[in-house]
Amino acid sequence: MADNPSAPVSSSSDSSAHARQRRRRIGLVIALAAVVVLVLLSAFVWPHWAVRSPEPVAQASASASSQPSQASSPKATAVPLPDSASELLKAMPDTVGEFARVKADSDSEWSTRTPIEEYNLVYSTGKSGGDVTLHLAQWSRSEDAKALYDSQSTGMSGKELASGNVRSGGTVTGSYLEKSDGGDEHKALVIWQNDTVVFRAQGQRTALEAFYKVFPL
Repeated sequence: MADNPSAPVSSSSDSSAHARQRRRRIGLVIALAAVVVLVLLSAFVWPHWAVRSPEPVAQASASASSQPSQASSPKATAVPLPDSASELLKAMPDTVGEFARVKADSDSEWSTRTPIEEYNLVYSTGKSGGDVTLHLAQWSRSEDAKALYDSQSTGMSGKELASGNVRSGGTVTGSYLEKSDGGDEHKALVIWQNDTVVFRAQGQRTALEAFYKVFPL
């Protein structure tokens, strides 16, 4: 019987084809596995992909609940200013936090310093010990206002409680000084200059600090 040279060649070709298909399947499995691993890594490393742990949310809620609540409305009612009130007096806020302006009168305590105008105001929370008296005056020049501020702050007795610069729009426009009012540690006095205007506020320390630290001028 004669040899058939084509038979062995066909068998070898089939084996090679099967081997190539097997290698391709193995390569595909490895590639898919690599993609899965990359997706899992991205989910826990790259932000916004993975589901966040509830712990940060709980911390945020706790932080928010620990924030102080907004100040309640004043229990006192603000007294309207007369129609003839000056622009300076009209600039004084009706309310400051829990305080409402209940009195506004012209004054002359600093008249020897010849201010353009001068007033004495009372802000109240409507509670006992919750009144703050605000005295203010304006000059045409900031130098005159500073001279009054320097004179008043130098004459203040008591322990210094706070001091620093007054800023408006990022620019230093004056200074402030808070001291205990004489020998009573429960009362305090603060004076500050803002450009051409000088303010002096006094009252119970807790009320005074709650007032002047949020006073807009």
